[in-house]
Amino acid sequence: MTELDHYFGNDGFLLNSVSGFVVRAQQIAMARVVEQSIQENDVAFLEAGTGTGKTFAYLVPIFLSDKKTIISTGTKTLQDQLRFQDLPLLGKLFPKKRIALLKGRSNYLCPYRLQKHLKVLSTDERTLARLVKVQSWALTTTTGDLGEVSEVDDRLLPFITSTKDNCLGSACPQFEICPLYTARQRAIEADVIVVNHHLLFADLSLKEESVAAILPSVEVVVVDEAHQIPEIARQFFGASINSRRFTDLIRDLRSEMFLLGNDDPQLLGLVAQLESAISRMVQLIFESTADYDHWFSIGGQHIVEDVDHCLADLMDMMHIVSVRSQGLESCRRRVEQLADDFVLFTEPTNLEEYIHWIDKSASGFNVHLSPINIADNLGQLFYREDTAWIFSSATLCVDGNFEHIKQALGVPDATEQRFASPFDFKTQVRACLPPNLPAPGNDAHTEQLVQAVLPLIRENRGRTFFLFTSYRAMNLARELLHAESLPIFVQGSMTRQALLQAFRETQGSILLATHSFWQGVDVRGAALTCVIIDKLPFASPEEPLAKATMQAIEVAGGNGFVDYLLPQAIISLNQGFGRLIRSETDRGLFVLGDPRIRSRPYGNVVMASLPEMPWVDIEVAGQYLHEISEPEGD
Repeated sequence: MTELDHYFGNDGFLLNSVSGFVVRAQQIAMARVVEQSIQENDVAFLEAGTGTGKTFAYLVPIFLSDKKTIISTGTKTLQDQLRFQDLPLLGKLFPKKRIALLKGRSNYLCPYRLQKHLKVLSTDERTLARLVKVQSWALTTTTGDLGEVSEVDDRLLPFITSTKDNCLGSACPQFEICPLYTARQRAIEADVIVVNHHLLFADLSLKEESVAAILPSVEVVVVDEAHQIPEIARQFFGASINSRRFTDLIRDLRSEMFLLGNDDPQLLGLVAQLESAISRMVQLIFESTADYDHWFSIGGQHIVEDVDHCLADLMDMMHIVSVRSQGLESCRRRVEQLADDFVLFTEPTNLEEYIHWIDKSASGFNVHLSPINIADNLGQLFYREDTAWIFSSATLCVDGNFEHIKQALGVPDATEQRFASPFDFKTQVRACLPPNLPAPGNDAHTEQLVQAVLPLIRENRGRTFFLFTSYRAMNLARELLHAESLPIFVQGSMTRQALLQAFRETQGSILLATHSFWQGVDVRGAALTCVIIDKLPFASPEEPLAKATMQAIEVAGGNGFVDYLLPQAIISLNQGFGRLIRSETDRGLFVLGDPRIRSRPYGNVVMASLPEMPWVDIEVAGQYLHEISEPEGD
């Protein structure tokens, strides 16, 4: 019997210590591959089907190895689950292990900025009242993690958190009690550090000093939910500049001047000029539907030059006034860095290697300069003789192989293995394609799909996730379902966690949501017995980044649709399907409202990538839901 068998076997520690633990051959097999990869400092791609128990399959070998490890997760939700559920359970078996949770700096209170804005915002009673509540919490917290405070939202964050730009570091008068640096110190001292993908790749690309002191000494890196890595990593191997950097700088400059008595009208005038120029840039970007390069050529160049001139004038003034306070000196450095970064977006793009693109949101814009191909940048990070890299997810393969993820990450040679789900989808699931649906991508498709599945939803008495690829389709479905007597919860009406809790606690409810609910969501049992996906989740081929990536693939002799769009869609579709069956006793109906799986040549690849399950017509689907429905009150 191996050491792993003492933990995973029929009389193992996990079965005797963890409530609800089930011994699974797939989990034991995965744990052995992880153990070997750790011993050999290997790069491994491991697809673990839903229900495999992949978390314990990599945690136990990590704890047994005595090697310093980073575990990177796809979301803060999964990060918290590891830190507060899975790791404490194992911690009872490995009491000497030190575990730390490390998040990005925007998740931690900055005591210095809180105290500063309590003084500066004396005339803003509403914001001041919220800051006072945060101050009361700050007196009791042991972590400074803002996830503990329900009152905090995106509008409040600039007043109580730092950025890489405005952080004073060791020069800060409250550095000794800084929650961010305290968390980083705990991580340095820990045996196992839990981070998220954004933080990991911010460090790998040297964009943030977040774990710079930790990563060189780490011997194992486990990347959970690794299917997200190609798109996340792309954000860090280029450059970007967002409107928040400008608004934060303007706010901080005004705060510093307020504390000094607002006695420099020339400086305040330059700040106002920059604010006006940025406002015009935001307006022009939001009025345009063009990509960045086109927007720049048809009129954007003028406002970009205005912003550039405003930064230059402000920089000259800051060299004169920065001696007045530490805060102004910090602002001077920020103006210089902002001016340097802004130059990237006034120069022509090498279209063969990089692309400019704009990401718009309710809070402003983010202009990116992204490499079209990140494989070369990434691949060299993973082949280190002293470090094992383990990439795991329920959805890494496309058409039964790992080629897509290996090419995307620049890792041609690696251990690769699939561990099938222990669930019996042939008996636990029925799948359905409603008949006579029009081609997707318009309101007519959404209207006819809702009409087709409404009898199924009624037969199922709610208990349904209705997942969409666009907000427009989701909102239209909400209008069409408005007259139904069933409780309907819609993404955006409350926080994600509150929405899930409401769905679980409200009998016979329907959840309408977009991509953020396609993964990382776990609803077990009779509360969820039907998942409907409106269409295959293809990225738009007209989006600048997708378009450039496809063009680069085709120039290299590949097929942009087959090699990029289709694999991405298949991985997302499988993530959405994975919401349905979460245990051996779950049963449910999967509905895909996209007739292209029957009419297009790529439909066979899509079908082959989904779990093997019976596809039935809509009448049989209704009968199936009737059979698996439990009486009211159960």
